[in-house]
Order: sequence, then structure tokens, then C-alpha cells
Amino acid sequence: MRAIEIYTQRPEHARVVHRGTAVVRNGLSCTYEQDGHRLTLDMPVAIGGSDEGPTPGFFARAAICGCLAIGIKMTAARDGLHVDEVNVDIEQDWDNRGVLALAGASPVPGDTRIGIEVSSPESEASLRGLVARALAHDPWFLAYRDAQTVSTFVSIGQGVK
Repeated sequence: MRAIEIYTQRPEHARVVHRGTAVVRNGLSCTYEQDGHRLTLDMPVAIGGSDEGPTPGFFARAAICGCLAIGIKMTAARDGLHVDEVNVDIEQDWDNRGVLALAGASPVPGDTRIGIEVSSPESEASLRGLVARALAHDPWFLAYRDAQTVSTFVSIGQGVK
């Protein structure tokens, strides 16, 4: 893989900062832009949104499942293992009262279950090792699983009255 060669020889080229911006104006519909890509997020009508797009949670679940599936295929290619298909499923238990700041409910999932299915002619032991290696280096799996430092900076502008 060309990127491995470059990053091994020049580690400074591997360091990047991703910047994106989410904007909500009227209602709860939100646009997010990063690197020339744009998407719309919203909340269901039942909690004040207009259902113009998937919820932020949809994208979070898509990110972790997609990152794991791609990471497993990348690890297989790097390790010289043949993998036909990777399926990653996620299930989460929620109490929707939490996002509405209602007493007695947490806004975070109570439990998250991730299922990984790998279709391959390789041995089970090889595939279990492959998945373990991929999980150990998957950024969104680790960001979701492990506590990390998160900083916030708030600025207040004058709105239109």
C-alpha cells in the first residue's frame, strides 16, 4: 500500500486535521460541510424536527459500521488474506427521554452491540486475528469505545431580532 510507504518514510505527512462545520438556522434541520461534501441531518417530527434527513445518530452508526467494515478489508489486504465480504451490524438501546433532558434518563445509549460477519475461505483463527487487529486500530470504534479528551470553545454572536 503506497500510503504505508509514504507514512513510514515521512511520518509528518500522516498528521492531518479534519475541519467541518454544522449549521442550524430555522427549525432543527442541519447542514454539515467538510472537504467539499455536504449532507443534511434532522430530527424526527415527533421531537421538533422536520425529518429532512437522517438523525446525527444515523451518521454516527454509519460511521462506526462503515469504518469497521472498511478497516477489516484494508487489514486483510495488508495481511495478504482473502476476504469476500464484511458485514457490520449495530444495535443500540436508547431512552429517548435523555436527549430531551427529561429527568431519570441518560442521553447516551444504555448498551451498544456490534456484530461482525466476515465471508472468506481463510481459516477461522486467521479471520479472528484479522478482526482483532482491525479493531485495535479502527479510529471510530476506538473513539466510541474509549474515553477521550474533547475540548469545546464557545463564542457568542449577535443574532437578528
